[in-house]
Amino acid sequence: MGTDQLIALIAADNDKVAPVALRRITWAVAIAALGACGLMVSITIGKRGDLANASTTFPVLAKVILGTCIAGLALIAFQRSLRPGVKPGWPALLLSAPMVVLACLAFLALSQAPAESRGAMIFGRNWLVCLVAVPLYALLPLAGFVVVARRGAPVDEVSTGIFAGLAAAGLSTIAYSLHCSDDTMPFLATWYSLAMAIEAGLGAFAFPRLVRW
Repeated sequence: MGTDQLIALIAADNDKVAPVALRRITWAVAIAALGACGLMVSITIGKRGDLANASTTFPVLAKVILGTCIAGLALIAFQRSLRPGVKPGWPALLLSAPMVVLACLAFLALSQAPAESRGAMIFGRNWLVCLVAVPLYALLPLAGFVVVARRGAPVDEVSTGIFAGLAAAGLSTIAYSLHCSDDTMPFLATWYSLAMAIEAGLGAFAFPRLVRW
């Protein structure tokens, strides 16, 4: 039996991959992982001192919105990728939209700022902490998504890993926003995007080795 025939056979039987159960498990894991990431941030590096006042400002909200959009879209694409014969579809296509909007806001902010302050707007005070912490905390949800993926039947483990990595990084971004005090759009566009790319790459590398059926 060829690969295409096998995929078609499994896709014809929805019970093989229990799509409803997978959706519920995926969202349950994501919510639990978000709470765990937030707790880990609070315990290890702590919340920013002015969080109560800053939480309603646009930069902090932008971090949460970015993480929510990336996590939400990537989770939907991730779930769909677990079912043979079902393409990730529109969620995968829309994943670049938040990044494009963020890049435009960053460019606008830099274009309006004095030349001597642009470096500080990009690097902030803790760019290295961001670049390390977001992928590091994202390992927790990523591990959960590996367990979920093993209950499904992903055909393209690399794509599934990318979606899982982006979803994990999105959740980690939300949690890390509790700590991050660098509140410029160029900082957010540069280092959060790179951190998400790192986690997506890790997912692409790990899933073909950890998720097989």
